[in-house]
Amino acid sequence: FKMLIVLLLFMQIFNIALCGNVLELLKGMATHSEFASLLENTDGVHKYYLDSYVTIFAPSNAALKGYDGKKNKAFLLNHMASAFPQPNLQTVNTAVKNDEVERLTSLLQGHPPLWIRRKNDDLYVNNAKVSMVLPANTKDGKKQFLYPIESVLEPLVPQMEDSVSDYVDIKAIDVLKHTKKYRIENFSIELFSNRLNLLGFKNFNEYAQYGKSTFFIPVDEAFQALDKGLIDKEVVKSHIAPNNLIFTNPIRSIGEEMELYQTLQYKQSSMEVKVAVSMFKDINGDIKVQSQTMTGNRNHPRGKVIANIVKGNIPVQNGVIHLIDKPLVILANTLWQMLDPTKLENKRFSKFADEITKNNIFLDKIKNIESKETDDFKNGATIFVPTNAAFEELEKYGLHHKLSPNVLGLHFLDYTLESTDVRIVRPQTDFQMYGAKVGFPFDTKNQLWIWNGTNNEILLDGMGVQAKIVDSDIRATNGIIHQIDRVLGVPVNSVFEKLKTDPMLTLSHLLGEQENYNLKFHDISVNYTFLVPTNNAWKDLKKRYATAYKVLFHGQFFYQSNNILDRHLQIGKAYDIDSLVSLGELRTVRGAPLKIYSDIINGEETIFVKHEETIAKIIRSNLKCSNGYIHIIDKVIMKRRDVTLSGENKNLPSLTINLLMFMYFCVFLIK
Repeated sequence: FKMLIVLLLFMQIFNIALCGNVLELLKGMATHSEFASLLENTDGVHKYYLDSYVTIFAPSNAALKGYDGKKNKAFLLNHMASAFPQPNLQTVNTAVKNDEVERLTSLLQGHPPLWIRRKNDDLYVNNAKVSMVLPANTKDGKKQFLYPIESVLEPLVPQMEDSVSDYVDIKAIDVLKHTKKYRIENFSIELFSNRLNLLGFKNFNEYAQYGKSTFFIPVDEAFQALDKGLIDKEVVKSHIAPNNLIFTNPIRSIGEEMELYQTLQYKQSSMEVKVAVSMFKDINGDIKVQSQTMTGNRNHPRGKVIANIVKGNIPVQNGVIHLIDKPLVILANTLWQMLDPTKLENKRFSKFADEITKNNIFLDKIKNIESKETDDFKNGATIFVPTNAAFEELEKYGLHHKLSPNVLGLHFLDYTLESTDVRIVRPQTDFQMYGAKVGFPFDTKNQLWIWNGTNNEILLDGMGVQAKIVDSDIRATNGIIHQIDRVLGVPVNSVFEKLKTDPMLTLSHLLGEQENYNLKFHDISVNYTFLVPTNNAWKDLKKRYATAYKVLFHGQFFYQSNNILDRHLQIGKAYDIDSLVSLGELRTVRGAPLKIYSDIINGEETIFVKHEETIAKIIRSNLKCSNGYIHIIDKVIMKRRDVTLSGENKNLPSLTINLLMFMYFCVFLIK
């Protein structure tokens, strides 16, 4: 069946190819017939080229329907070129190598550029994806090419369309120096232009030089609440990505690994500040640009600034221009201004921001965060903002209710913590995780645990819910935002999933794999309270009782391993740490109750678990799961006598003992 479809498609293309010149070819394509009609029914010089050497880039009917601009002779000429792309760019064959770029010029006055690019195994002209390439010939044998494309190629034209000289050789500097001469919809860039004029256009030669660069230009609305004086030379250079053509298509979506492009500022080896940019599509389909200051100074600290592209893909002779709604690099907004759900540009943070507005105390705290200069960094606050998709995931489980103060607080630190902070990158704890005390509510005992994952991603755990940072170091004037893929403190995973994924519990999980001990933790109809030893606790046990450790992890005597784990587990109740301290004990599946008590150590309350002479400290508490709580302890609750070295009968399960007794009784009767 698939072969039949391919054969029919091939026959259709073959039949189209026999139609004659490029216009006849185009008229035979039902998906692009409207452009053929425009070519045929619009008077102009373009008709001469239909019988000559020409390459036509034809938008689809759907693309023309979605285009609100004029569809006149200038529009048609901008989709035509008198030259052909090089042979490697005359095919959509994915076997041809990527990242090739060729500059053609359209037949429009001034001959604006058409950038033919191969990117991600696809072919593009400017921002438009090419669906196929079809060769054609005129009756007298002149070669032609048809490139059907999925979007229109919008030309940059003067306000006065009859002014021939205004079409000629338009570069980025012309758009900036003559801000009212060209049609860029209803946007004005005069304020940014005036600032460049004050700083000196001569300091930014890339605006005037030929090349293939990308220019980001803030519109006037970007400066409504921002002092233009903040635009210095470092900031301007951070708005230019030299030798890189970055269009809005193809583009990566938020959450995917961003493609970073070095800006002109990054390439200044003598400068301290280094900035790269990337473009992405957010969950609402809006196109954004993000600057990332990798090396900062007092005026421009490290971090990310995100702007919306309000008009993109403006072709000029030395590259492409994108108009943006705020300057890059400059930290112009406070944390709350970046979160405020009443602002359309904050849609990506809206669901968490809505939760903040439901708690007036937390809202006031965020609105009044101060940032004080201290040497080479700013303090302030760090907010871990779940994506809107994370809240939608909770809604599937019926769990998205008003978040409690404790849950909100798991997303807040009352100081700035960058993703590259040494406490995360090279933690000093034995378990290679950074434990951060959260900053809300005032009397909270909760901690956030942060670590580097095996794939260099940054992971964090808040009350048992594990999340990943999907976008880091988004800077504000008084702090920093990291976006995460889960809502902390609202569990959807069972005890089983938590045991399996927490890096501190690898060995406990491994031990529970014997004879499927862990499988019961899948059952969400049963509650559990589980005191789980850390990896280091098992390693310490190995140092003290090497042979016993070997017996436990060997797997042959799984019943001994299960017995030890039962010593740490209560089935039927889910106790948080306050409840355990209040009860003073935990009644486990096996053995006498474990004593639970608190003490003040170095001025801080610490919770301990005691069994005879063994005392373990709870180092992470309240890992909440959908069917109970895990509390992580630093020692294994066991004695040397609890494990036999050869698996004698006294430690066999009762079924095995009974079976042996029955066999012995049978032998006795026979005798």
